[in-house]
Amino acid sequence: MSKLLVDLSASARNDVSRILQALATNKNVEIAEHLNVDASTLSRMKNDKKNNGLTEIESFCELLSCLGLKVVPKDYQSIDKERVAALLVMSKSWMNRIETVDDLFHDEISGQKEKLGY
Repeated sequence: MSKLLVDLSASARNDVSRILQALATNKNVEIAEHLNVDASTLSRMKNDKKNNGLTEIESFCELLSCLGLKVVPKDYQSIDKERVAALLVMSKSWMNRIETVDDLFHDEISGQKEKLGY
């Protein structure tokens, strides 16, 4: 790894890795056609170092990092960290109340187990 690549932020390095892995698993010719560029242009974006010592992909990923953005797969969903923290607190509170398996069942249902098929 070049010294300049090491100077990329951790987020930018992760994004570069994700992009290069995705490019490695897809047909670059099809991607280049979709971008309306020659396949060699896409190859240069991945491999050719500019005067700042970074490839176009590395520079773009560092830009994203500076803006507080990152590259993630399309099927990922964003969940607010504060909402997850609140759910965790509620879950822990509920689980701390449970002492036995029987605490998971409501009393009104417990008397009807056979009727309900348990």
